[in-house]
Amino acid sequence: MSVQQSETSWQNPTGEEKKDDIEDLPSRDQLENAAKIPIFNAEGKELVFGDLFSPLDAEGKKRILVIFIRHFFCGNCQSYLLTLSKSISSTDSLPAGTTLAIIGCGSHTIIPMYAKETACPFPIYSDPSRRLFDILGMSRSLSLGESTPNYIQQSVLASTVKGISQILKRIPAGDGLKGGDIKQIGGEFLFEVQGSVLEPVWCHRMRNTRDHTEVPALRRVLGLEGD
Repeated sequence: MSVQQSETSWQNPTGEEKKDDIEDLPSRDQLENAAKIPIFNAEGKELVFGDLFSPLDAEGKKRILVIFIRHFFCGNCQSYLLTLSKSISSTDSLPAGTTLAIIGCGSHTIIPMYAKETACPFPIYSDPSRRLFDILGMSRSLSLGESTPNYIQQSVLASTVKGISQILKRIPAGDGLKGGDIKQIGGEFLFEVQGSVLEPVWCHRMRNTRDHTEVPALRRVLGLEGD
């Protein structure tokens, strides 16, 4: 699958002004390298990132939103996916030809617990190497940022306690300390595929641990009506 960079002027579907490099689209080289990186599903089956972009629909097209989360015990990201799952409850809620996937950086064995905690109806994968995060330009931080996003409905203390509780419950299973790098932050990337061409359309890289794109803005990116 070849990679294409849009030659049109940059336009943010959220209507917001472009902010430094957190919204720079991945380059052709970045995407070609990313496509080869192994990821794992909940059953531990290995595939590569490029596999997410197939199969195509009857017209040879596909659009996919990939949400990169922090470690699997991050209460902030869990709140985000809970909010997202209430707003977009299934693939049927997405525009035709559009899919959505989640990628974390911990052990794939935690994915079933994570899916249950977040009521997430979309496939969740793991990139324990964090190579995808690195290739696509996501950074590492423990900063909370200056403001609390709307998708977080609990205090920092409550979120931390919840995460610690989940870790302790996973200790007997042997993966309590395999949730992922606590400093790794993620982002959201929208790609379009037509025929054999993969094109990055929009992205947002988190600047801190609470900087996922708000769900109403994400709906606008996907072409859904705002909340």
